[in-house]
Amino acid sequence: MMRRTTGQGWGRVAGFVAAVWLVLCLAPEALAGGQGPAAPVEEPAPMLRRFALVVGSSEGGAGRERLRYAGSDALAMSRVLEELGGVAAADRVLLLEADRAALVSALERMRALVQESEAPGVRRELVLYYSGHSDGEGLLPRGERFPYEELKRALGAVPADVRIAILDSCGSGALTRYKGGVRRPAFLTDASAQVRGHAYLASSSADEVAQESDSIGASFFTHFLVTGLRGAADASGDGRVTLHEAYQFAFHETLARTERSQGGPQHAAYDIQLAGSGDLVMTDLRGSSVRLAVAEDVQGRLFVRDWGNQLVAELQKPAGRRLALGLAAGRYTFVLERPTQRFEAELTVSPKGGAELRSENFVPVSLTRTASRGGEPVAEVADVPGPAVDVPTVPLNLSLVPPLSSTALWGGSGLNHVALGVLAVRSLQLRGMGVAGGVGWVDGTMEGFQVSGVANVAGGEVFGLQVAPGGNLAFAGGTGGQLSAVFNIAEGDYTGLQLTSTANRATAMMRGAQVSAGINLTERLAGAQVGLINLSGDVSGAQVGLINVATNVRGVQLGLINISDDVSVPIGLLSIVRKGRLAFEVSADDVLPLSVSLKYGSRTVYVLATEGLWLEDRTVKTHTLIGLGVHLPLGASERYYLDTDVAVGFLGGPDGSLMRLRTMVGWELKRRFALFAGVTINTYSPPSEGEAPKVTWLPQWKLGRGEDAMRIWPGLLLGVRI
Repeated sequence: MMRRTTGQGWGRVAGFVAAVWLVLCLAPEALAGGQGPAAPVEEPAPMLRRFALVVGSSEGGAGRERLRYAGSDALAMSRVLEELGGVAAADRVLLLEADRAALVSALERMRALVQESEAPGVRRELVLYYSGHSDGEGLLPRGERFPYEELKRALGAVPADVRIAILDSCGSGALTRYKGGVRRPAFLTDASAQVRGHAYLASSSADEVAQESDSIGASFFTHFLVTGLRGAADASGDGRVTLHEAYQFAFHETLARTERSQGGPQHAAYDIQLAGSGDLVMTDLRGSSVRLAVAEDVQGRLFVRDWGNQLVAELQKPAGRRLALGLAAGRYTFVLERPTQRFEAELTVSPKGGAELRSENFVPVSLTRTASRGGEPVAEVADVPGPAVDVPTVPLNLSLVPPLSSTALWGGSGLNHVALGVLAVRSLQLRGMGVAGGVGWVDGTMEGFQVSGVANVAGGEVFGLQVAPGGNLAFAGGTGGQLSAVFNIAEGDYTGLQLTSTANRATAMMRGAQVSAGINLTERLAGAQVGLINLSGDVSGAQVGLINVATNVRGVQLGLINISDDVSVPIGLLSIVRKGRLAFEVSADDVLPLSVSLKYGSRTVYVLATEGLWLEDRTVKTHTLIGLGVHLPLGASERYYLDTDVAVGFLGGPDGSLMRLRTMVGWELKRRFALFAGVTINTYSPPSEGEAPKVTWLPQWKLGRGEDAMRIWPGLLLGVRI
């Protein structure tokens, strides 16, 4: 019972608190003056700045099966490090579908980033996460070997106080074995805030395969490591997850879930070379307002799924223990499994204050035994432990709106092969055809096609075609096509075509094409974006639009404005490349006695804009040329280079044109200052009316008869680049 305090009582309490505060403030000085030196003041903990390089690579080369969840695993790890691991967006590098060169470049980028961040009293930590293929000798991003010893040297070159490498790949335990690491029980020596050294965590031992599962939509090790970092591994209950706690949780859960899998038991491994005492904190939930508290009375195997039906956390919740999970704000579905029981609950996690999950939130769900086609009982159910759920299979689902449907006769939505709705139709899963006058909704995976008058929604993956005048939404990505008049959204990896008049969005990896008259957005692209505005992370392919924005482009940006960190071929009026070229040149040749040129673009391909002075009948006129060129360094020092470009412009009249091909050799005497000389091949088409002007003093050859015949001649040029 809560007690009420009168106004007089509050006055007494305030007086007592003031007296205690005065004593505490004066006591150290009194002790220092009468009894000896003052008690030592505890030194404040050093400031921490954590950097992260997160890599996902699904291709392993010839003979290796393509991984389905390498990219989504990397995104999940990236999110938890940013939300709870203290990694700022500017201190994180995310690589999806990276090859060896991209990985080496990213490690060098991290070295420079960490080196530039040096500051007194700041401890720097580097976290490297890799999800992809590997073997006993090294990583295999896109089938290109990156030996473990080379990886260790690259990590050692990063001037961080602590380096943590997490490898979720086959045989990754070989990384730990090189320094004496062997497979041992789940235990890590703790490391303090003053620690120096490295920690290597591997998802499997040197002779084991790392496994991923469709039932959890991730690899086992990363799934449980992320769950642990979100708070499930917080054994002490202090709101912080240490390296020791995270490893223990991931080790035991991965081993338990893979003991009966086809790949066999999977043992996480480690190599720890850290000095210090105490704990190395990986994530801290205390500063997060978006927390899900799980009460002491909740007991069993707990599965947490978001509104898109994606499994975001899984753990064994013991009775009597209270824990917290750091989740994004939104609505979640919870499944609690016990040996003979199954319960479900729905709860909204508020962005302010979070939520609490209690046993009273759950309702029981009926269970059924499964049997093989021969009639014998099935000993176990796929990858998910516990009894199976009684999900009806209704070949035909006829619906006015979801509550008024044929599947309601079987107790709710189920697996449909044909789903027909007047206003809306909803299926737990669809394996076939769905047609609705308004909205077609599938809670889980959709295999086939959906055609709706307004919108299509799939909570799981889409394998097929979604067609709607309004929009299409696939929460877990998929493979196939999305066709609409307004928007297409794929919240996970998507392979295929997104076609709309307004906007396409793929939040993860997009393989294929995004075509719209408006905006295309994706985290990473392997294919093409065609639209008014194209936005992407790393691109392997092409961006074609009015405005193109990307991080690194291995391919072409074709547009009025191109913006990127690095690009192979930028073609546009304005190409802004952070790692590219920007050079000014002053030159003279047989046509333009004086000209000023601007070269801008990537390190190898540049756009050329030239404004020159041209003499005609003792009159000085200006002439503009626009072109495209290639820059090739000669030698490792890059002091010498070869530039070749082609440019065109109007000269002598509205229909008179000059086209020239230039090849120049340059010598860089100092940085940003070079001399160059070269030869040109010029073609000139005189205007159709009037006398043809004399454009050069060098001999010319006519290609045809008459004054308006095209002329061609070789020329020379000299110049200075600044």
